Amino acid sequence: MNDNFYCIDIEFPNVDFSDYHIKGVSEVSKVHHAHLYTDKDEIELKIFYDDSSYFGEKLARWGINKNAKKFGSFIKVNVTEKQSNERLQKIDLSEAKLISFSNGTNYYEGKWKYIIIKVDTVKFYWNSNEESKNTAEFYLEDKGFRIVEQFYSILTPRTFLKNDGKFEMNRMKDSAKFYKLLKASFRPEFHLSSKDNKDDRTATIVKAPKIQFKYKNNVSENEALFYGDVVLILASFYHHIKIDYTLSKIYLPESTITIKKVEEKNFLDRSGGLSSFGVNGGLNKFFEMSWQKDTINNFTILSKAITLFNQSHLVDSTSAFLIRYNIIEICDKQKSDNDKFTLVLNKKQTQLKKEEALTILLEIVDIKEHEDFKKRWLDLQNYIQTKPMNSQLATFLESQNIDPLALPISIKDLKQLRNNITHGSIDKVDTEQLRKANILLYRISGILILNLMGITNWRLNTEIN
Repeated sequence: MNDNFYCIDIEFPNVDFSDYHIKGVSEVSKVHHAHLYTDKDEIELKIFYDDSSYFGEKLARWGINKNAKKFGSFIKVNVTEKQSNERLQKIDLSEAKLISFSNGTNYYEGKWKYIIIKVDTVKFYWNSNEESKNTAEFYLEDKGFRIVEQFYSILTPRTFLKNDGKFEMNRMKDSAKFYKLLKASFRPEFHLSSKDNKDDRTATIVKAPKIQFKYKNNVSENEALFYGDVVLILASFYHHIKIDYTLSKIYLPESTITIKKVEEKNFLDRSGGLSSFGVNGGLNKFFEMSWQKDTINNFTILSKAITLFNQSHLVDSTSAFLIRYNIIEICDKQKSDNDKFTLVLNKKQTQLKKEEALTILLEIVDIKEHEDFKKRWLDLQNYIQTKPMNSQLATFLESQNIDPLALPISIKDLKQLRNNITHGSIDKVDTEQLRKANILLYRISGILILNLMGITNWRLNTEIN
């Protein structure tokens, strides 16, 4: 961690640390001074406190019982007067997810003890930048390099007609334009930085992948962040891997916002593309398609479906099958309205009939097993009220221009395969059928995602070798 930090006061306004009884005579202060450190790999908070209050131990004990993803929602931050950067307006940790606590016995600076907290994101608000306003730069993690690389040629000397000692890295043909997205336009770019020394024979140029945005005058912070998320979802689906930003710089008229995120280092790499769904062309052609309206309208469903789609590549074959089957159910937005039997009795009458049925069924079971049978009966209540999925699933696929009768594996067999896996009957699962089913559901789930984006020029390949 570098030596540069931000001086802040940090508060947990809605947390009563006195509830976490640990020895100590001092009350826990409402406000604590802290140092915020940020670098490429870590975001760290060093919070100082009176060691007699045992605040660090109480904070750690409190944090263990909280949802790590919501950690930042409990924090209030104030930039202190000690902060020398006058351009800084405020620091926001409300979206931060907790990564770790560290509270060593030797953690002291002078008389103050401290605890170290690592989180995954922090947001800064700065005074506005007149020269860059209504633009933004969303820098991508290493996985995002694949988004930008296909838009550029390699770095080469200028041609002999311009033999002036200069080098060029040109954008590929037909990739110079910006793509429209509501109040914004965007394109993938490289940010180039150099490192050189007069005494060294080698100069270094580093390419940082980013998405460059231009905005109309009335774009809000939430809209700017949403546009960034939309482009990220599209690129993550195209490349079949979760891609995120590590640094965002949003230049609005009222302020400049920078958001730092910790980069994910360990990931399983793989190739992507849309050729498996009969959609040809690179990412450039994908961005040129008419996906804007439907992608915006279906963004919530798409986010869930694409997250699962990418996750299905990281797990074993049985889990992948269940995830891809679940994507179909998520994409079927009308399923919940049609999958229950229509009951003709009121709630009280229905419950009475269920109890009468249970009494009759218990007559065929050994009395020693009655209690276990009753538990099983309760588990089945919701299941027996649900209509068989064959017709529902077939109807939905037909509505998506997928012919169920043309599939190499029948709807009935897909459902049976799902039931066997879900109920733990793995010995009934044919490994070759599972392999083919996974390929089929991969293609179907990808096509359903394209449909949600409004892209319909796909083709379902029903041949599976």
